Amino acid sequence: MSRSLRTRITTAVVIGTLGTLLAAGAATANSEPKAVIQGRSTVTAHVTGEKAGARCQIAGKDIAGPWGSVNTAGAVDLTLGSIRTDTKRIRVICEDPLRGDSSLHTVRSDRVSYDGALSPLRQIINSTFFELH
Repeated sequence: MSRSLRTRITTAVVIGTLGTLLAAGAATANSEPKAVIQGRSTVTAHVTGEKAGARCQIAGKDIAGPWGSVNTAGAVDLTLGSIRTDTKRIRVICEDPLRGDSSLHTVRSDRVSYDGALSPLRQIINSTFFELH
């Protein structure tokens, strides 16, 4: 076997190994709990990837919604009634009821502003042209 062929094979093996490691890292990174927070006057949140049996809540400065239990699929829907304060500082917190406050953590969340009218880009994406068959 010539030296250039050996170099090509070694390079291919190294690149393949790095690709596998990156794919495995991306798969494990997606397993962390996430929340999508929507609304302005009535705030809702959808939490996924949380440990089953945990309790979650929408909270902020001087604001606390009811606790919701995470189902076996790792999801929970939360609603915070009508509020009139700054909703930019709202977050979703979860805890393990067996461990109490020591397990309290903030769930990584994305804010979605939706006031009833879809943006032009969202209308295009939701059109029947892009439906999967």
